[in-house]
Amino acid sequence: MVCFTSYALLFTPDNARSTIRKTSCVATRCHLSTVTLKELKQFKHRINPEERQGAYGYYFIRPLSLYVTYFALRLGLTANQVTVLQTLSGVAGAVCLAFPSHVMRLLGVVLLQFGFVLDNVDGEVARFRKQVSVTGKFLDVVGHEIVIPFMFFGLGIGAYFQLGRFEAIVFGFLAGFFSLRFDMSAMYHEAAQLLETKLDQSYDYYAKLQSGNGSELKIYRRKNEDSAIRMLYALFAYPATMNIVTVLIILETIFPPAVVGGFSLSPVYVFLVLYGILLPIRRVLTIRRLVQGRETERKYVALAGLLRNKSSK
Repeated sequence: MVCFTSYALLFTPDNARSTIRKTSCVATRCHLSTVTLKELKQFKHRINPEERQGAYGYYFIRPLSLYVTYFALRLGLTANQVTVLQTLSGVAGAVCLAFPSHVMRLLGVVLLQFGFVLDNVDGEVARFRKQVSVTGKFLDVVGHEIVIPFMFFGLGIGAYFQLGRFEAIVFGFLAGFFSLRFDMSAMYHEAAQLLETKLDQSYDYYAKLQSGNGSELKIYRRKNEDSAIRMLYALFAYPATMNIVTVLIILETIFPPAVVGGFSLSPVYVFLVLYGILLPIRRVLTIRRLVQGRETERKYVALAGLLRNKSSK
């Protein structure tokens, strides 16, 4: 149908081209609404090889996301619509965590986990429907930046209602706020703005900044994915934090809070204290590394160099 449409548009009057396009779109939607599980399983681009989600994502979430993707395609949902549903599911789960009821908190982690499934589904739908876009990636990142802090906020409020300890809210706020990647976002934002001024031939603040020897230019990159430090860092990132919360909520449902030195303690409370202290420290260390390494300037030089290489070819 796509090939037919592309050729037909060349030999069709302008007033009839829109009709052909509509016919093609209708046919595409009809095909997607009748897609089979076998077709979806055989679709070689269903899984993005660049995504690293670990054993949990590969062995548990991916098989489940296949069936959710199937229903999403049959319902005619777009990738961006799935991303919005992912965010709503995560926020709803975070709100449920704010209730002291075990049932509500269990519902909260179920909704958070379902949001993670949808986080895989939106990419699968985008690749199957050929809707991969920068806007879709943007929505996906924004969704994460909303859900993760809300999860910590909800945990803190829930722990307060459960134990009556106000500091749980404080630690929940600290963990939620410093889980935001504002340092990395600022680095890329400033590098992009500087590059934009260069392309517009406006004032170029870093006009004299040279990359020099290519081997000397070390852009900020993640450490080896298999290193012990990287694995430790992963415990402070999504989805590891969500999975830890899931386990802790289940433990709280089975075992009552312990009393230590006259204070009631729960696994979630201990988690909030640890992450409320360690996440700010981690973020400060990252900012320090970015500043000392002048990573914004280096990122700008790298982007400008890529454009120069492109234009010279």
